[in-house]
Amino acid sequence: MRPRIFLEGAAPIPIFDEYDFTGVQLGTIANIMTENPSDRMYALWFSFDRRSAMNLQKETVRNVGKRLHLVIAGEIVGVHPIEGGITNGVLPFVLSANMPQANAVMLFEQLNTSLMHIRAEYEAKKG
Repeated sequence: MRPRIFLEGAAPIPIFDEYDFTGVQLGTIANIMTENPSDRMYALWFSFDRRSAMNLQKETVRNVGKRLHLVIAGEIVGVHPIEGGITNGVLPFVLSANMPQANAVMLFEQLNTSLMHIRAEYEAKKG
C-alpha cells in the first residue's frame, strides 16, 4: 500500500507520497448527512515528517478552496477540502460515507503496516 496525495486540478503528479508520512491513525467523525447520531464516517489522519510538514503548510496556504485527494492503488479513497493552512503536520482524509467499518479498519491496518516497512527501509538506506 503506497498512499499518494494529489492536488485537485493540478498536474497528475503526487505532491506527497509514502516517504513523507511518519504514521497514520484511524478515527470516526459524525456523519452530518444523516439524522442518526450513531451514524459515523471514518477518517485517516496522516502524520508528516518535519520537512514534509513544512511543505504541507505551504501547499495548503497556497491552495485554499481546493481539495487534496488520497489515492491508493490508483483509486481516490479519501478527500480533504483545504480551508486554511495546516500547521501541525497532520492531514485528515474523510473516507467514503459508504465504507463499512470492517473495510476502514482493514485499510488502516494495511496502511499502518506498509508505512512502518517503508519508513524502516527509508531509514536503513539513509544511513
